[in-house]
Amino acid sequence: MRIPHHLSRSSTGRWSFVQRVPIGLQTVMGCRLIKRTLQTKDLPQAHVRAVVLGAGYARLFAQLTDQRVDKLSKTDADLLIARLTSAENLQELTLNRTRAPDGSVTEQWQIDSPKDLKLYRQLMELEAMAGAALQARAFPVAVPTMFGSSSHASPMRQASASSIETMTLGKARDAFLATLKGSTLPKTYTIKKTAIEALVSFLGEKAKVHAITRSDLARWYQDMREKGASTPTLTNKQSYIGGRGGFFEWAMASGHYPRGDNPASGHVSYSQREKRARKKLGFKAYDRAQIQALFAPEALARLSESARWASLIGLYTGARASEVGQLLVKDVFEEDGIPCIRISDEGEHQKVKTEVSLRTVPLHPELIKIGFLKWVDGKRGAGETVSLP
Repeated sequence: MRIPHHLSRSSTGRWSFVQRVPIGLQTVMGCRLIKRTLQTKDLPQAHVRAVVLGAGYARLFAQLTDQRVDKLSKTDADLLIARLTSAENLQELTLNRTRAPDGSVTEQWQIDSPKDLKLYRQLMELEAMAGAALQARAFPVAVPTMFGSSSHASPMRQASASSIETMTLGKARDAFLATLKGSTLPKTYTIKKTAIEALVSFLGEKAKVHAITRSDLARWYQDMREKGASTPTLTNKQSYIGGRGGFFEWAMASGHYPRGDNPASGHVSYSQREKRARKKLGFKAYDRAQIQALFAPEALARLSESARWASLIGLYTGARASEVGQLLVKDVFEEDGIPCIRISDEGEHQKVKTEVSLRTVPLHPELIKIGFLKWVDGKRGAGETVSLP
C-alpha cells in the first residue's frame, strides 16, 4: 500500500499525522509544520484518522484566514481541532476494497443502521473536504473524539443490511442511461440524459457517487439558476435526478449510494408568487361550452372516420392521444363479458409513458350504442390488424 504524504511512522511503529501550515498562517500558528500522533500502528486506521484531522485543519485554516486572526496558541488550536473533529457518536464501518484485473477499484461499505448511515455521510463530507481517498483493503473505522483515547475496534461484521459499491459519476451516468434505453420513450430518455449530463459536467466525471452531498447538489441548482434557468426548468431537473425513477433512486437501488435521504430532492420549489403566475398564465381546462363545440355532430362530421372514432375514444376514456393513436384491433376485447380496450406496449411500436399507464379500460355504453364495436368487428372481419384509428 502506498503511504500517503500526510502520514509519518516513528521508530516504534506508531503513525503520526503531518500537516504543513500555509505560509500566510505560519506566523499566526507559530510553526511551519504540525505533527500529531494517531495512537495506532495500523496503517488503514491511521489513514482514516488522518482524513478526519486533515479535514479539521482545513476548516481551521479557513476560519483563521476569514477572521484574520493575529495569533493562535497551540492550546487554543488543539481545542479548536478537537471541536472540529468531534465524533463522539460515530460507530464502526467495514470497508472492503478490491481491484479488478482491468485496474478498476471497487469499494463496499457495510451500513447496518441509521447511525452507520450518519457515520458514512460524515466521513464522506470529511473526505471531500480533505481531498483524500480511502486507501484501505478492509478495515474497521474507529474515530474517537481525541485520538489519544481510541476505543478498541470490534470484529468485522459477517453480514450487513446493505453495502456501498463505489463508482465514478461518469461511469454511473453511463450505467443509468443504459437501464433507460430499452424501457423509456425517446423523448423522456433525451430529457433525462440532458439532466444527468449537466450534473456530470458540473461535478466532474471522476467524482465518486457515494461522496456526493446535498451541498454539492445545492451548488449545482444555484449555478443553473445564476445562469438563467427558470424554476420550472430546475424543478424538472430535480425530478429527473432526485425524483422517482431518477438518477439517485437508481444509484441507491444499485448499491452505489446509501439508502435514505436523496441528496438531489427538496432543493427547488415554487414560491407563492410563482404559483399565482403559473395559475394565471398556465394551461386551463376546456369549459363545458368549448367541449360541446369540439364534439358537436357537425364538427365530428368534418373528420375522417378513424379520426372521429379516435376523438370519441379520447372523450369517453380519458386516454392520451398517443395511447389512442397506437390502439390495435386486438386491443378491443371482452373481459368477463364486458367490452374493453387495452392500453399496452406489447405490440410493435406501442409505447406508454410509465408502467402505471398499462391498463384495461371498460368501454362506455355510449361508445357501444353509437356503433364502435360494429366498426371494429368490420375491420377484424376484413383481416385488418393495424392501428385502430
